Amino acid sequence: MADSVTYEPVMNGILALLQAALMPGTFRYMARGIVLTEELDQIILQNMPLPFRQPALFLFDGIGWGGGKTIYHRSGRGMPAKRTLLRTIVCYAQFPGAGTPGGPDGTVQSGGTIFAPLVEAVEAALEPSPGEPAITLGGLVSHVWIEGESHWLTAEIFPNGQGVFTIPVNIVVP
Repeated sequence: MADSVTYEPVMNGILALLQAALMPGTFRYMARGIVLTEELDQIILQNMPLPFRQPALFLFDGIGWGGGKTIYHRSGRGMPAKRTLLRTIVCYAQFPGAGTPGGPDGTVQSGGTIFAPLVEAVEAALEPSPGEPAITLGGLVSHVWIEGESHWLTAEIFPNGQGVFTIPVNIVVP
């Protein structure tokens, strides 16, 4: 099987950018991939802890959570196609005390209190540096930006205090 010359380097470049900006400190774990919705449902229903340290960030390139799409653009006959990759950042965060036998400790009442600083950190990481017009991953892509719907499944709606939110990422590959 041949190695990917476009998609894998792009996704790995975005993950490296996020890791450099947000680890250690904001997030305790980052990876490519995702915890499947069915697995997450089982974990929540059975009050089981997720198998990674939180808050955690996953860069997801599959369908679901709003991403996993590629849009092809041709500006004219004989012109090479430009691709816009629609991908998703999926983040998991818990209330304090979640995942312990006693459950969430009640010190935080709103999942937004936990999510907002994490979302703002990701937003800041995906803003171009001052004086730069766009994030290009060293010329690998035309630009990377956040656009689309974000979903917040806040921790107070789940008895085990587990929450998840998404951030849509668009990438133009020339």
